[in-house]
Parts: sequence; C-alpha cells; structure tokens
Amino acid sequence: MTSKPLNLISVVAILSLVAAPVLSAELKVSGAAAVGNTIVVPNKAAIEAETGLTLTVTVNGDGNGLKDLSASKSDVMMVAAPLKVTEDSVNKTAPGAATSAGVQMTPIGSIAIKFIVNPANPVKSLSEGQLKDILTGKITSWKAVGGADQPIMVVAEAPGFGTRSNIVASLLGGQELADQARIMQALVQVVQVVSQAPNALGYGNSASISGAVAVIPGTEVKQVIGFATKGAPSPDAKKFMDAAAKYAGSVK
Repeated sequence: MTSKPLNLISVVAILSLVAAPVLSAELKVSGAAAVGNTIVVPNKAAIEAETGLTLTVTVNGDGNGLKDLSASKSDVMMVAAPLKVTEDSVNKTAPGAATSAGVQMTPIGSIAIKFIVNPANPVKSLSEGQLKDILTGKITSWKAVGGADQPIMVVAEAPGFGTRSNIVASLLGGQELADQARIMQALVQVVQVVSQAPNALGYGNSASISGAVAVIPGTEVKQVIGFATKGAPSPDAKKFMDAAAKYAGSVK
C-alpha cells in the first residue's frame, strides 16, 4: 500500500509547529533598590537564561514593593528592610495599603550601611550616640560635635525606603528621623546631595557611595537583603530566587 504524499498545506502546518517559539513564563518582581540595582537588574539576562523565565523588574523601594505584593501586582518582592517596619511606614500614610501577614522572607545576604559627610567637613568621626542625636534632631549644629558653627542638614530617603527603615529599626530603636531631614527619592540622590552640601550628613552603601563623599568610620548598620512572597514561593519564584541568590555574594 502506497501512502499519500503530504500536500503543501500539511507541510507548512508541520513546519510552523516545529518552529513555534516556546513562550516563557513571566515573573513580576518589584521592591528594594538595594537588591534590584545590585543583584537583579545587572544579572537579569543571566537569571532569565538559567530559569527560562521572563522577568519584569520594577525598582520602586520596599514600601511600594510590599504594596505590590499585597495587591498581587507582583510575584516576588525585593526586600532590604524588616517587613514589619516597612508595613508600619506604608500604612502611616496609606492605611491598609500593605500587609506583611503571611509573607515569607528568604534572606540572601547583607549590606553595610555607612554614614557620610561632605569631604570639606572638618568633622571626620562621630560616636554612635552623636549620630543618633543628629538623625533624630537632638543635635542640630556641627559646632556641638567639634565642627563649624553651621546647621546640620540630614539627608535621607523618604519613609518606606529600605535603607532608611533599617537605620530606624537597628540604630534608632524605632524612633523616626527628624522632620527637618531633607528627603530624597533614591539612595544615590542622598549621596549626591551630601557630595554637594558642606553641612550635610547622610548615608549610603557600597553601590551608592562614591569618592565624592567622606565615610564616617565606626558606626554602620547591617542591612539584610532578600526576597519575599505571599506564603511559600511558587516553583517559578523559587527558581528565580535561587538563581538570583548566586549573585548576592558580590554585594557588600
């Protein structure tokens, strides 16, 4: 028995099936710049290649990351601050916008937060107690800590951003920064302002601090970084977190 030859339409159909691209699953990730800008974004292509996922990454801070996760707008939150501190900070201005209930945190490393001044500032050292008093507004002049008779301009991120939240939780025991602090929307902006203002004091990490500022030795805050999901991570979220964690060792 002789089989029928395939017609042109059948051949085209078979070829189209063979050539059809395999669509990868999308994973939405949002949150802390300390994780996004140092681990996820620089290694996005490699993580996608390893996992077979398509990543949509939004670097928008811990507060917005927790809001996204709470509203199921993202699958994974990038975390750089204690979740409860972030929740409390967000809900002060937008009650009910975020919750850490049922959220599972997966730490992947830590970053050192260091305090910085302008290089022109004659004050090159501060005790932990002096730093606390400056940040909370009890000390307002550089003269009180051996410097010029000039007001201290504290430069900080907005409430809800991870690095600030770590300082509040770990160094200040939950007490907020003084209302007079100059507020920035990104950690790199904090460093930039300190580099330009002789009377400023701020903070940063290895990814943001440049040679244009002077680091105050001694006091530093450890910032635990990682990822968070609603409940246990999905298989795709787990693949992503495991792949991204391999790059955390280079972050200090």
